[in-house]
Amino acid sequence: MAKRHRATTTNIERYWQLFVNRRAYVLQSKRPHPDSGRYYYFRPKARQDGQPISLSSQTVRRHLEGDLTMGLYSINPATQRCKWIAMDGDYADSLKHLCELQWELQQQRVESALEQSRRGAHLWIFAEQPLLARECRLLISGLARKLGIPVKGTGTAEGIEIFPKHDELKDGDFGNAIRGPLGIHRAIDARFWFYGADYNLDNQLAFLAGLGKLSGEQLSGLLQKLGTASIPETKESKRVAPWRYSAHGQLPYDEK
Repeated sequence: MAKRHRATTTNIERYWQLFVNRRAYVLQSKRPHPDSGRYYYFRPKARQDGQPISLSSQTVRRHLEGDLTMGLYSINPATQRCKWIAMDGDYADSLKHLCELQWELQQQRVESALEQSRRGAHLWIFAEQPLLARECRLLISGLARKLGIPVKGTGTAEGIEIFPKHDELKDGDFGNAIRGPLGIHRAIDARFWFYGADYNLDNQLAFLAGLGKLSGEQLSGLLQKLGTASIPETKESKRVAPWRYSAHGQLPYDEK
C-alpha cells in the first residue's frame, strides 16, 4: 500500500501555482471497471444548479494525501494558453527518448522535470507565464523531429504524447487530461515521484518550484532557431474532445 503523506498549505499553494491552469478536472475511479478491469477517469457530477464542480484547494490536498487521484487539463480555452507542457511516454524506448529530449532542452537552457510513471515516464516543462498552446506543441514536436523521436499519432503507432494535444479549444471544450503528478495511481496503489529530489512532498514541490521557467521570449527564440512553422496533425489535434459544458464550465487561469 502506498505511503500516505500529509500536505501542508505551502505544498498546496506550490502545486496550484505549478499545475492548475483551469478549474475543470477529472477523477480516477477508485474501483476497476467490472468488464475491462481498468481505472477510468470521469468528470465529477454537476451540482444541483447545473454548474460543474470546480477544482478547489481541498481537492488538491486530497490528491496529494492520496484520498483521490485527479487529472488536469493543460489548456485554458479562455486564453488558449498553458502553464506547463508535458510529454508522456509509455512504450519500450520512451524513458530513453524522454532523457534525450531532456538533455536537448538543457542544451537550449530550458529546465525540465522527469517524473516516473507506471509504464515509462513523463517530462514536464513549466512556464514563467501561460504560453500559447500552439507554440508549446510546436516546440516539442520540433525538438522531437530534430532528435528522431516519434510522436504518437503522426504516422506511428508508438511515440511520445504531447500535452497540450490541441492547438486551441472551442469555448466549453476540455481537451485531454493527464494524471496529476504526485498523486496515487489507483490501479497499482503507488505514488510516482520526480527524479532529482527526495521522495516526500516538501522536497518534491520545492524542487519543482525552484526549476527555471520557460518565458514567452525564450519560447519565441527557440521556435525561430528550430525554423518551426507547422506541426504534423495528430488525431487529437484534428478533433475537439467530446466532453462539453456551458461557457461557464471553465474559469480563467488566475482565478482561485
